[in-house]
Amino acid sequence: MKLSPNEIQQELEKVRTNNYSQYIKSVKLKDVRGFRDESVEFKSPVTALVGTNGGGKSTILGAAALAYKNVKPRQFFPKAFMGDESMADWSIEIELVDKNVAKDRTYTRTARFTRSQWRRDDFRERHVEYVEILRTVPAGEISRFKTFLAGNIEDFETLPLSDETIKYATAVLDKNISHYKIVKKKSNPSVRMYVGATNDDIGYSQFHFGAGEASVIETIDRIEQSPINSLILIEEVENGLHPVAVRLFVQYLQNAAKRKRLQIIFTTHSQEAVNELPPESVWAAINKRTWNGKLSIESLRAITGEVVNTRVIYVEDEFAKFWVENALGRYGDGLAATTKVFHAGGYPNLVKVSQFHNENQMLTIPSVALVDGDIYDPEKDPQLPQHAMFLGEGYPGAIVFDYIYNNRHELISVLRQRCYLSQFGEDRIIQAIEGVRNSACNHHVYFSELSERLDFVSAVFIRAGMIDVFNERNPDFWAAPMDFVRQQIARDKVAE
Repeated sequence: MKLSPNEIQQELEKVRTNNYSQYIKSVKLKDVRGFRDESVEFKSPVTALVGTNGGGKSTILGAAALAYKNVKPRQFFPKAFMGDESMADWSIEIELVDKNVAKDRTYTRTARFTRSQWRRDDFRERHVEYVEILRTVPAGEISRFKTFLAGNIEDFETLPLSDETIKYATAVLDKNISHYKIVKKKSNPSVRMYVGATNDDIGYSQFHFGAGEASVIETIDRIEQSPINSLILIEEVENGLHPVAVRLFVQYLQNAAKRKRLQIIFTTHSQEAVNELPPESVWAAINKRTWNGKLSIESLRAITGEVVNTRVIYVEDEFAKFWVENALGRYGDGLAATTKVFHAGGYPNLVKVSQFHNENQMLTIPSVALVDGDIYDPEKDPQLPQHAMFLGEGYPGAIVFDYIYNNRHELISVLRQRCYLSQFGEDRIIQAIEGVRNSACNHHVYFSELSERLDFVSAVFIRAGMIDVFNERNPDFWAAPMDFVRQQIARDKVAE
C-alpha cells in the first residue's frame, strides 16, 4: 500500500507536467477570512493543510472546492444576514488544469462574492467528494441515520462492500471487514449505513461502531466509489484514529491518488500524518499566512507561543535538528538549556517562519534560522536576513558522512562504540561505509543505507553516533554558528 520514494517522485512529476485531465494547481485568496493576498500551490496529488486553530486550513480547503460549479459555495462560505459585510470584497483566484479547456497549458478562473452571492463565470464541473468532520460523530446523533431506527426493511437493500474497500480498510484498521455490508435506501441510495460483524459472526449496525472504525470504512468506501480524477476533500483526517492508523490512512490516500488519478486535500493537526508526506505536500496556515514545507506541529506551537522557550532556532529538517542540538550541548555554553530547535522545512520556508516569529508582537522570545549550506555560493550568495545564516557549505547529512568517510580508518574504533556497532568487526564497518559512498545514493538515505549493509541495525543510532563524532572533532565548524546565536541574544537584550 505504501508508495516507494521513486513512486512519490513520479507523482510529483505528474503534477509538475500537468499530466492530469483536471487538477487544481493553485489558489490565491484575496481578503477572504483574513487572508489578504496568500497563495497555495498544490504541488502533490495529496496535500496536507496544517496549522493552528483558526489559522485558515478550512478556508483553503473551501477555496479549492469553489473551483467547480457543482459545489455549492454556501457549504463552505455561508453568509449571515449580519456580521459578514466584509464578504463583499472576497476574491479567490484559481489556477486549473483541464484538458477540455486547454490541452497544453493551465488557465485561471476567479470566484468573487458580489451582490450577496458568489459569481463563478464559466466554471467547469468535476466530481468532488467532501468528507466532513461530522463523520466521527456517533451515528445515533446524526439526523440522516434516524431513518434506520424504525422503518420497513423492504425499503432498503443490503450490499457487500467492494473488494477495494475491504482490502484497504482492512489494512488501515488491521481488522478483517470482509463480512461487513452496506445498507442503502432504495429510493435514495445516498442514505446509507454500514453493518459490521464480530469474529463470531455476530452482526451489529453502525450505531455500535467506534468513531475511528466508522470513519475509515466510510471514507475509504466513498473514495473507492468516486470516479477517476475526482477531487477529494477531507476535514481533520486524524479524527478518531490511533496514530498508527493515521499513518496507514495517509499511505492509503497516496496509494488511492496514484491508482485513481485523484487529487486529495486534507486538513490535520497530526504530526503522524505530516511525517508520511514529502515536503512539497505540506502547507501550513498560521494567522492567515501560508508556508510550504514540512513545518512540524511542534514548530507551529512555537511560532504561536504555545511552547515557551528562552530562544528558538529553526532548521530545515530532522537531521539538522539533531545536529544542531548536539552542537548546542557541546559548544553552546549553556544555550542548550534555554534554546529549542525546530525543523520548519526547506529554504526559504524556514527563513520566512523565523521572520514571522520575530515580527509577531505577541511573542517575546527571539528566533534565528540556520539554513542548509547546499544553496551557498560565494559568488552568488543569496541574501539572508539578519536573523539567518548558512550552516556549512553543503547538505548537513553529506557534510557529516563525508567527514566520517574521509577519516574512516582513524575514527573506526570510536565509531564502533558511538554507533553501537560492537557486534561487527572494524573491517566490516569500514567496508559498509565505503559501499554507501561508492553507491552514489541520495544523501538523505546515507544512514538508512548503512543500516541495511550492517544487518539493519538502528539507523538512528548510526546517525546519532556519527553526528556526535563529527561535532566532537570539529569545534571550528561550530564556532561561527554558536557566535551567531549568541550575537542574536545580545542584540535582543540591547533592544529590550
